Amino acid sequence: MTRKKEASRTDLWGMRLRSAVRGRERWEVKAVKRAPIMAQELETSLLQHAGVLSVSANPISGRVLVIYSPEYSGLHVESLIKSCLKELSSRPLSGTPATKKASSLSRILRNSLPEREDLVAPLLLSVTEHSLNILQDLAFVGILNTARGEGPSFLQRLGLGKVSSRLAFMTGVSIVLNSAHLWVQYHRRKAWQKVAQTTQQRLRTQLITQIQTQDMAFFDHYGTGHLIKLVTEDTAQIGEFVERAGDEVIQKTLTIVVSGTLLTTASPRLALLVGLPLPLIIFSSRYFGQMSAERYARMGEISSRFSQTLENSLVGITDIKSFTAEQQEIQRMHDYSMQQAEFYLDAVSVSSLQTQFVGSIFSVGYLLASGYGGMMAADGSISLSEYIRVVYWFPQLLRSLTSIEQLTKLYHAANHASTELAEILDSRPQIRSGSVDLPSESVRGEVVFDDVSFGYNPSASVLENVSFQLKHGETLAIVGPTGSGKSTLLRLLLRFYDVDSGRIMLDGQDIRNLNLESLRRTVSLVSQDVHLFQGTIRENVLYGQRHASEAQIIEAMTDAGALDLLEYLPGGLEAEVGERGHKLSGGERQRVAIARALLKLSSGASILVLDEATSQLDNETEAAIKRSLRKAASGKSVIMIAHRLSTIRSADRIIVLERGKVIEEGKHEELLARHGLYASLWHLQNEDPLGGALEVRIRDRKGH
Repeated sequence: MTRKKEASRTDLWGMRLRSAVRGRERWEVKAVKRAPIMAQELETSLLQHAGVLSVSANPISGRVLVIYSPEYSGLHVESLIKSCLKELSSRPLSGTPATKKASSLSRILRNSLPEREDLVAPLLLSVTEHSLNILQDLAFVGILNTARGEGPSFLQRLGLGKVSSRLAFMTGVSIVLNSAHLWVQYHRRKAWQKVAQTTQQRLRTQLITQIQTQDMAFFDHYGTGHLIKLVTEDTAQIGEFVERAGDEVIQKTLTIVVSGTLLTTASPRLALLVGLPLPLIIFSSRYFGQMSAERYARMGEISSRFSQTLENSLVGITDIKSFTAEQQEIQRMHDYSMQQAEFYLDAVSVSSLQTQFVGSIFSVGYLLASGYGGMMAADGSISLSEYIRVVYWFPQLLRSLTSIEQLTKLYHAANHASTELAEILDSRPQIRSGSVDLPSESVRGEVVFDDVSFGYNPSASVLENVSFQLKHGETLAIVGPTGSGKSTLLRLLLRFYDVDSGRIMLDGQDIRNLNLESLRRTVSLVSQDVHLFQGTIRENVLYGQRHASEAQIIEAMTDAGALDLLEYLPGGLEAEVGERGHKLSGGERQRVAIARALLKLSSGASILVLDEATSQLDNETEAAIKRSLRKAASGKSVIMIAHRLSTIRSADRIIVLERGKVIEEGKHEELLARHGLYASLWHLQNEDPLGGALEVRIRDRKGH
C-alpha cells in the first residue's frame, strides 16, 4: 500500500528529465507549474542540501533547473527533488494559495501605499469631517427639541432664556458647522485622491518593472491584453479602494458608535431591540460575501479574456479587413462583452440581494422600535426628546450598517484584482543573469553551438543536437524550410530562452554565466518581425543608443539605404512613424531597423544578426544595402537568416537546417555540388527546368 501511495504521489508530481549534463540537470515538475509558492519553497529546500549550488524553479513552465557540484559524491538530483516535494507536501507551505489569496490585498497595499506620515493628514481630515457631520446632526436634533421648548441644557447656562434666541443660536451653530464641514470635505477628498494616485502610480511602476524583467516564457504564458488589463484596470481598482475604503470605514465607524451610544443612553431596551437583528446581519454578510467574491472572480476572468481579444483584434486589424471579417470580430467582441455584463450583473445582484435582506430586517426593526418607543414615550418611560433622538438616529445607524455592502463589494473587487497582481509580482524569470561581464571592447564575437537541443513545449523538440561555430569576423548564413528552427537559434543566442541540453559559448564563455545585459549588448539584431516604436525616425534609430551623434545617425541611415527617407518624409529625422511604424512601408520599416542595428554595431556590439532583414526590399535596394553592410560590419561577426538564397551566397559558411537538425554545412559552391536540400532550394528559386520534380523532392524532405 505504501509503495502504491508513493507511486501515485510521484505521478502527481509529474517529474520528467528534460536535459542533463555534468553538474547541471533540468527537470519538468508538474507540482511546480502554476504554483509560485511551491516553486519558491522547493528552491529554498533544495538549496539547503550540500552540493547544490543553484536552483531555479519556474512556476510558469514547471521546469526546475538544478546546478550542483559534480565532485560531491552521493548527490542524486531526482531523488533529492522527490524528497523535498514529499517534505513540502506533508506540511503547510508558508503561504498556501488560500492564504496567499486572503493576504494579497494587504500585501499589495503594504508595498504600494505612501509613507505613514503621508497618511496622517487624510485620516485626520476624515475623522474631522465626519465628526463635523455628526455634530450637524446633533445640532439639528437640538433645533427640534429647542422648538419644543427643551433643547440643550448648556443654552440656559449661556443666558439664552427665550426660545427664539436659542433657535437663532442653534441655527448659527449649524451654519458654522456646515461651512466647516464643506471646507474640510473638499480637502479630505483631495488628500485621499492624492493617496490613491500615489498608491496606483507606485503599484503600476512595480508591475511594469516586474513585467519588463521577465523572460520570454512569461509572455508566452500571459497574453498582452491580460497584462494591459492588470496595469490599467486592476491597479485603478486598487486606487479606487484606497480612495474610498479608508474614509468610509472611518465614517461608518463613527456613525455606528455615536448613534449606538445615543440609542443606548436613550433607552437600553430600545437599543436591545435594535441589536436583535445583528446576528442575522453578520450571518448574511458571510454568506453573501462568499457568493459575491466568487462572482467577482468570474467577472475578472472574463474581463481578462475581453481585453486579450480586443488587443488581438486591434493588432490584427489589417488581416481582419483583408478577410472582410469585421462582422465576425464584432460578434466575437459582442459575445465577450455580453458575458462580461452578465457576470457583472450576477455579481451586483448578489450584492443587491444582500442590501435588500439587510434593509428589510432593519426596516422591520425600525418600525418596531418606533412603535415601541412611541408607547414608552406615551406612558412616560422615556421623554419625548429621547424618543425624537431614537427616531432620528436609528436611520443613521441603519444606513451605516446597510451601506457596508457597498464597502464589501469594493473590497471583493479589489481583492480579486490584488490576487492577479500578486501572481505577476511573485513571478520570477527563469533566465537568471550570470556574473561574468564582458567588456564590449574586448568581445571578439566567436560563437559556438555545442550539441544544443531545445523545445518551447516539453513534448515537442524544435532543435536536436545542433552544433556549429561562428568565427571572429566571419559571416555565417542559416537557411532551411519554414519551421526548421532558424529563428530559434537566434533567440537562444540572446538567451530569450535557455537550452534544454548542450551549451552556447561566446568567446569561450558559456552564455549562461554571462551578465545578461553584457551578452545582449554584444548582439545587434534585426528581426524578421520589425517593430518600430511610436515616435520619430530619430527616436527609433537612437533606441538604446541615446548618446550617438548626429553624424553617426546619418552614417547608419546611409549604410541602411534609408537616407532618402529623410528627403521625402515631412520632417526628416523628426517624421512620425506611427503606431508600430504603420506610417512607413514594410521596406522603409526594415531600413530604419537596419539603421538602428548598425548604430548599435558602431557603438560597440560585436555580432550583427539579420533575420530575414531584407525580405521586403527590391533586388536593387537589397544589393545596395548588402554592399553597405559589408563595409559597416567589417571585422564583425555576422549571422544571416534568409529564405532568398541570393542574399547569402557570398557568406563564408552556410548551414542548412531541416526539422531542427543541421544536415548540410559549407560554402555556396560546395553545397550546390552536393545536390542536397540547399541545391534543391537554389535551383527552385532560380527557375530550374526540373522545378516540378525538385518541388516534390523538397516536399518529401519536409515530410508533407
